[in-house]
Amino acid sequence: RCGRPLHFARGGEAMALGCFRLQQQVSVGHDVYVFRVDSNCTGTAIAAATSENSLGLFDPSTLKLARTLEGHGDMIEDVTFFQFDPHCLASCSRDGSARLWDLRASEAGGCTYAFQLKTDEAYTCSVGRNDTSLACGAGTKVHLFDVGQRKRLTVYADCHTDTVNHVRFHPVDSSRLLSGSVDMLIALLNTDEMREDAALLGVIPNEECVQSFTLVGPDRSTLCSVSTTEQVRIWGLGADDFGTRRAEFLGMRDHPMLAREDSVGYVVETFYDQPSGQVFVLAGTGEDFGGARDLMLFRVGLPEPELVATFALGEGSELSGHTGVVRSAICMPGGTVVTAGEDGLICAYREDVVAGADAAAATGSERFALEPTAYGVRRGSAGATRSSPY
Repeated sequence: RCGRPLHFARGGEAMALGCFRLQQQVSVGHDVYVFRVDSNCTGTAIAAATSENSLGLFDPSTLKLARTLEGHGDMIEDVTFFQFDPHCLASCSRDGSARLWDLRASEAGGCTYAFQLKTDEAYTCSVGRNDTSLACGAGTKVHLFDVGQRKRLTVYADCHTDTVNHVRFHPVDSSRLLSGSVDMLIALLNTDEMREDAALLGVIPNEECVQSFTLVGPDRSTLCSVSTTEQVRIWGLGADDFGTRRAEFLGMRDHPMLAREDSVGYVVETFYDQPSGQVFVLAGTGEDFGGARDLMLFRVGLPEPELVATFALGEGSELSGHTGVVRSAICMPGGTVVTAGEDGLICAYREDVVAGADAAAATGSERFALEPTAYGVRRGSAGATRSSPY
């Protein structure tokens, strides 16, 4: 696995290759998948959605399990904290329900309410509208619930014609909801409107089935979509550039740095680097003959993506790192990248501190400054912002 010194070429100039090293890891259980991890708005808690029908709550500083939340009757596909309340979160499961949780509540294991979606295709949920509403993708429909009154507000039934894989409220304009579907569309809805014809503000044709997307950048005005075939496309969300494709990263599965033997690469997550104003893609390699897999960080640029960092074990560490496909990743304040996957592991990586001659050759600046995943968490000043290459 990676170590220094490693270099890559950019514009004919040799650049030092960054490296994130494994600091901590914890196992949630044997033969347990972790489908999603999320952090709260203060960066003080991490939640993990698992195949064991439960949510795990972890201390970000130690990765120690603080609490287990039980109540779902099947695998939990998604978990999301409230945007402003660090004690509350929501989850959805293949049991056909979406649940609200309050970490301050002791009764009912912390579950405060369960909404019934009446389908086992409940893959995604998001909280928005100033923490007053919960949106859930259920089959081809998007359900909108009132959190306080615990009732269904409306169902957007016609904006998609196939399974909805991902929904997220916009963190700045939190009445606006984005949904991505197998029908190759990303829809933008104004949830202040209950009638669907009035709510639908626009549609982005993604050209391929949408698996997930991330909102990044200043005011989260950039959408990074990932297709079910691991193709990454970068879209504008502003009033003047909504639906404009700014860049793309195609051929991920067969990328020479990611393909291993007969095993293909895949996309884990997209991040935003604050100093450079650029989108980075966290990708996983295929499995080699020894069963090993690696993680790599690419800068999405024109004309092609560039490898900027690898992920490695700590020197002399007894930790194993991931051995299975990584399903989810988030960036914590301070730059720690937390990953989770099908091997039941949750891992925390930090960037190596570059010293000496390597510091002068480091990419962009002395350190990466990845934007925290939770919008409410501010990393702090990252220096002068550079113009976006898109």
